[in-house]
Amino acid sequence: MLATASHISPEITSASPCIGHCSTVLGDEVCRSCLRTFDEITRWVEMSDDQRRAVNQRIAILQTNKH
Repeated sequence: MLATASHISPEITSASPCIGHCSTVLGDEVCRSCLRTFDEITRWVEMSDDQRRAVNQRIAILQTNKH
């Protein structure tokens, strides 16, 4: 579930988290590099800034819980 715009940390941007090492081409459902789902990657250009920020918020939470 994506965070709503009002619950997204202000430091979270809508910039793509892609670092150019996509593992979804290898069949992964979630990219090991940027942690986006295949659907999020393919829809990224169509998403609004708020939707992108929600994805980036989810990724930030995953990274925080990982450490």
